[in-house]
Amino acid sequence: MNNYQGEVRKRSQNLLIVEGNHEKNVLFWLIFKCFPEININMDEIWIYGTNIYQLYNDIVKQYGIRWAEENDDIDLPFVISKKQYPDKLRYKEDFTNIILVFDYERHDTNFSEQKILDMQKHFTDATDMGKLYINYPMIESYKHLCKFPDRDYGERKIRVSLQPGKEYKLLVDRETELGFQVDFPHKINDLLAAHYNVNNIEDRKKCCNDILNISDTTGMDDIIYSILQDVVDDSNVLTAKYQLTDWVNKQHYVHKKQTYWDYMRCVFCQIILHNICKANRIMSGLYQIPEDMYKECFDRLDLTEILKEQNLASKDNERGFIWVLNTCVFFIAEYNFNLVVDK
Repeated sequence: MNNYQGEVRKRSQNLLIVEGNHEKNVLFWLIFKCFPEININMDEIWIYGTNIYQLYNDIVKQYGIRWAEENDDIDLPFVISKKQYPDKLRYKEDFTNIILVFDYERHDTNFSEQKILDMQKHFTDATDMGKLYINYPMIESYKHLCKFPDRDYGERKIRVSLQPGKEYKLLVDRETELGFQVDFPHKINDLLAAHYNVNNIEDRKKCCNDILNISDTTGMDDIIYSILQDVVDDSNVLTAKYQLTDWVNKQHYVHKKQTYWDYMRCVFCQIILHNICKANRIMSGLYQIPEDMYKECFDRLDLTEILKEQNLASKDNERGFIWVLNTCVFFIAEYNFNLVVDK
């Protein structure tokens, strides 16, 4: 993927191929807000929802059953647009980045080791044909860290019999508080809309952003009151102030004298480094990595080899397991590794 160190470039065309709403509405929205250097606006992304096997079948229809062996130039925007918008075809040359994000889903009735291996081997460059990030067992794995540092993460795995989906999401919510932190902006927005009748989208957006930019508890209740008084009805503004002051007080960022965005940026850096260590553990057996070796270990990671290890470990439906690993956060490190390690 492009590494634009020292280069300013407006990236106006990006394709995000995902499976569900969480990826597009929560995770990537937050990543792009916390890392403005990446210079991707969610409003400028073409988002296409599908699953990995449906996409595989769409490729077969266009390029034939032996596409992975015989074709080195797959044009995913063309495949997608021909299916969805046949009168407005798009091509990979139209996009700066093509990003594919899918869950592992061993329990899927369409699961095929060979098909996902074909996809993983073929889609390795976001600036060309696209880069595939498979999350194990699913996208919520990025939240499956119980603390920082989490030395137990190196051996964290789930049984194949758990049947990832709702059960895995509940497991993550029980074991970590990261979910509430990630969802915090959306919780504020929903509270303002549902309970305090702030119906104007731009008003809600400004309120949320102003609250998330608070970086100190000193005079915080007065600041929140000032933010709310022009958009919340007089009869509710004090209640809203007390509720939101309580919510913000329970977040870590203000007590560290950071804005929400700065705090979550640090959290994402920790998530990325933990997953680099975990990927290294899966590939070579070593979880603990010296700080000065992170970049070298990251450069050696091979997502195809990791997929092969996951396939091997999860073969047995009763005794098999899946290593918990999130790879889509590597997007940030691939863009510019300095964003992850700069203090």
